[in-house]
Amino acid sequence: MALLVAGLLAGCGGDGAVTSSGGGGGGGGTTPPPPPDPYADSTAKPPATITDPTITAAASIAAKTDGSGLYDINVAGFAAPTATTLSARQLSMRSGPNKFAATRANLTRAAVPDLDAEDFVVVEGGIVKGHTVRRIGEDSTRAKADVVFVFDTTGSMSSALNSVQSSIIEFADFLGKSGLDVQLGAVTFGDAFDTKAAGSTRIGTGSTTPPAFDSNERQVFAPTTDFTKFKQFISEEIASGGGDGPENAVGALQFAFDKTPWRTGAQRVLIVVTDVESHNGSSYSEANISGRWIPPMAADLITKLKGKAVVHVVSPVLSNPGIHTDMKIFAGTAGTGGAYFEWNRGAFSLVDLPIAEVAAGGYIITYRAKADGKAKTLRVVINDGAGIRGEILLPVEY
Repeated sequence: MALLVAGLLAGCGGDGAVTSSGGGGGGGGTTPPPPPDPYADSTAKPPATITDPTITAAASIAAKTDGSGLYDINVAGFAAPTATTLSARQLSMRSGPNKFAATRANLTRAAVPDLDAEDFVVVEGGIVKGHTVRRIGEDSTRAKADVVFVFDTTGSMSSALNSVQSSIIEFADFLGKSGLDVQLGAVTFGDAFDTKAAGSTRIGTGSTTPPAFDSNERQVFAPTTDFTKFKQFISEEIASGGGDGPENAVGALQFAFDKTPWRTGAQRVLIVVTDVESHNGSSYSEANISGRWIPPMAADLITKLKGKAVVHVVSPVLSNPGIHTDMKIFAGTAGTGGAYFEWNRGAFSLVDLPIAEVAAGGYIITYRAKADGKAKTLRVVINDGAGIRGEILLPVEY
């Protein structure tokens, strides 16, 4: 709150004093001061680096198109361990524009915080920026979100395929009514990904034919607003192949992040669905994975994704992944800030998952950028003083 007050005082002339001017015609009146500029730079000192974060968040930035010089930071919804029940805002959202989901309000128990403007600090090049904050889905506030499913389509995944196929339209509708301008896409995988057999009539795409180590098609579907067509893509997927234990979720996740045509300023949301552990940069050779399908080390990919994308994970509890990767490490504070759903390998509805609640829980932060054409780091600090704390570092050049 102190930083916000400092910013407002700076916009009023530094010490908050109001200077009046004499009225014309001998009337002796005063002219009211102009309202403070909420986007004026503050003289406050930037907050110290948060060394013990309780949350991890991701964001994208885009300039407003009205010539104002203002920029929007689109902060994706993130899970917060200190929030243990649905907030009043979430319950209202569930019973208001989403009445069809009201009976599910207490099923997800999604850990999503309710934050205010004073809980955010924006620092550009060492300067604390004046800013405003709006909760996505409140009033008319909307935000772009590109949601890509990274989906295991090996033989044991038929239940998950059927579940996504049956609930994907409802899921998209929920996100849309929650204030998100959503596009849906998918990258499917076994040990390979982005493959399509010669002569295949299915609607997905693939850059190459399936390799010898994974002879099944693992198609890709670029993000779209045609949810019926996306549902068709999912329904055409066949759970087949696999059988060697780990699959290549890590490699497919990296491919999805690198190759998806993300919209400018859109949240980058990835939902991993798998029932086994993943190969990684040290275990891939045991499955003869080679070439463009070689996965990175999981820790390196988490570093690459942090602040830029949020990964939600649907997977079972794995007792001993050994040298392989349990994909749930990509969720939570140590990962990318996404939600983890402990899947029992049975049927599920996407709207019932905590992923739906978290994905709908983002914010739009607006600030005035210093457009000097120079590269700089934008720092977004989140701290409510009551257990929610973390920061996002975003390289910018405008």
